[in-house]
Amino acid sequence: MPSLFEVYKQACKELKNPKKDEINVRILLCANNNLYSMSEFYLKKDENIKDLPRFKKDFSRFLNGEPIQYIIGNSEFFGSNFKVDPRVLIPRQETEEVALYALRKILSTFPNQEISLADVCCGSGCIGISLAKHIPLKYLYLSDISQDACDLAVENLALNNVNGYVLHGDGLKPFIKHNIKVDVIVANPPYILNKNDVDKSVLLYEPHNALFIDDNLTIYRSIINDAIKIMNDKMLIVFEIGYDLKDKLIKLIHEEEHEVDITYTFRKDINGKDRIFSLLLEKK
Repeated sequence: MPSLFEVYKQACKELKNPKKDEINVRILLCANNNLYSMSEFYLKKDENIKDLPRFKKDFSRFLNGEPIQYIIGNSEFFGSNFKVDPRVLIPRQETEEVALYALRKILSTFPNQEISLADVCCGSGCIGISLAKHIPLKYLYLSDISQDACDLAVENLALNNVNGYVLHGDGLKPFIKHNIKVDVIVANPPYILNKNDVDKSVLLYEPHNALFIDDNLTIYRSIINDAIKIMNDKMLIVFEIGYDLKDKLIKLIHEEEHEVDITYTFRKDINGKDRIFSLLLEKK
């Protein structure tokens, strides 16, 4: 049986872009040999690979364009590991920025206060579960319109030793139905209109219902309008948004009368694109 490093060198020769993708070869080999870090890979690089046929199968999937996270079945987000598969989107760096912003905003808006947090359109549950580890938490709710996503969110709660409730339903409807009140909503809803705006591998492998929507204001409008039904005296909402939605969302806020006072702000991501839409709702 060849060593890990021998398999690594041979696989790298088959890569179209070795500088970019050689790390993914190491990730596959770590998964194959139950190694938990790149340091451990280099310490044990002369050990025999445990399952060469499995590696060859996984490497073939990678060469065909399947995302590495789906192949190994997990993804790191905000310092924690989450199970992922084609039932849910793969967590992205931009979404980590949303989570970090939400964390800071929660702590400044509700200082020294236990809060009830809802991660709506939760997918894997990565945003809500990650935030739950860093805030004084009263209740955590994860909700999604996809039952498959809800099932995976349950697994990720257990994987991360976080207590929470998973609700199946559209937007805030399950919260309204069960008379659940929350202080904070975080949401990364589908907001892409044009399938040409995503990479080929995303189009081929990731769930379209979590990416694409006919009207990319629908869910934002629904959550903002329904929030008053599940809020206490004030509520913080933090959305991930598409880079082209800022003007539409400003218009959305101002075109309707609201029963609460609303202040809002936008924030750009590391690439300089509008990515975060934050609202503070306060009862009049």
